[in-house]
Amino acid sequence: LFKIKATNEGREGENISNLKKGNAKRAFKSIRTIGTDNENTRREMIVQSMAGLTAEAAWRQAVSTAAMAAGPSVLPETTIETLESGRAAIIPNFVSSSDCEILRQDLRACFDSNQFTNFVYSKGVANKKAVRTANGKDMDIWQMQSFVKATGADGPFASPNLGNFDARQSLKARMAQVKAQLGQNLYDRPSMLADQANTHEIEYLRYGAGSSLQRHTDEHHIELLYPGGSVRSKKPNASRRSITWLIYLNEADWDAEKDGGQLRLYERERPSQNPVGARGKDLQIGWLKNSPEEQPVFLDPNYSGDKGVDQQQSCMLFTLDPKSKERRNLSSQPFPNAALYVAGGDAVARNFMVDSSDDASRFHLIDAPKSLLTAKFSNSDGGEKVRDVTPRMGTLVMFDSVSMPHEVLSTNRERVGVQGWFHEKLV
Repeated sequence: LFKIKATNEGREGENISNLKKGNAKRAFKSIRTIGTDNENTRREMIVQSMAGLTAEAAWRQAVSTAAMAAGPSVLPETTIETLESGRAAIIPNFVSSSDCEILRQDLRACFDSNQFTNFVYSKGVANKKAVRTANGKDMDIWQMQSFVKATGADGPFASPNLGNFDARQSLKARMAQVKAQLGQNLYDRPSMLADQANTHEIEYLRYGAGSSLQRHTDEHHIELLYPGGSVRSKKPNASRRSITWLIYLNEADWDAEKDGGQLRLYERERPSQNPVGARGKDLQIGWLKNSPEEQPVFLDPNYSGDKGVDQQQSCMLFTLDPKSKERRNLSSQPFPNAALYVAGGDAVARNFMVDSSDDASRFHLIDAPKSLLTAKFSNSDGGEKVRDVTPRMGTLVMFDSVSMPHEVLSTNRERVGVQGWFHEKLV
């Protein structure tokens, strides 16, 4: 994994030397003409492009290098279509068993040396005691972050002085390749490749036996986070989570029935007719179900009605025509922003936010309150389908951070892996 030997001689060695010296343009020009069929060589070049840089600069350089280095895809052909349809892309054996063993040893050594922080206490949760109780066994969930989002400071995952730094750098190089390919091919996500700060969100994750994590989504429309959030001034280089990814590092003998710990995905029963997630600054907050396929519904928080833009009443839901792709608003006039904070879930949303009775009957909020249902039943709107993913060693799982609710079922043994998020610019 770490002592990669170039199979081609001469010019490939020169490429790596150029990257070490910071002469990226010369190396990139040569990468495009020779050596790109060798996956190990490409990854070594990405690793070398990060040498000597801070964690933040290294990640941005790795993604840039990966985007410029031509070569075969590291992802299956169906990955883009799967993600855009609102489903999770699940790729078994993405990381080899030997590489998983190296990373697992590093994870445990770092955990034993107290480099991890508790999941709740690193998230700025207000009612920490309630959250810990709700998520099983006093929240025995721990993470080792690449950077601290609140301050932008590097975390222990990015430290060259802790554990097997080479192993983590090689993994980051591979995930930089994944991010580059997604940024180049996913619909309407050009800023995924933007050179901006605070986007290297990667971390080791460890669940102790008895732990679980409640249903949630990883990213939300800013208007759902803060009243009037869309008109607040943004920090320079503000970004949001776009694609969630996880790689499991558990032992090969993991038994789903005995060990538990499955990732439970709440996918839609039918694939989406249009790419999910966002249209520019307008993030997805709901669905129109079974029409005959699902239609993602987006929130425009600054819509101008007949009376112009009223910041207290400027929200509009819209979808896209499956054939023409033209925008179709779900109401004739914008609704009050405060309606987004009214309890009641789908019933209230249908009453306040949607005009057509047909649309209202099919409308469903992604984060609407859910009744207690078992895996045998669909969600209350009749459009969800539970999918459980066993955390098998080496498996890569990816899904849209906005549109995919998910949870982690109770694990009966230590459950370990790496997780991260590919970011887009917040506009």
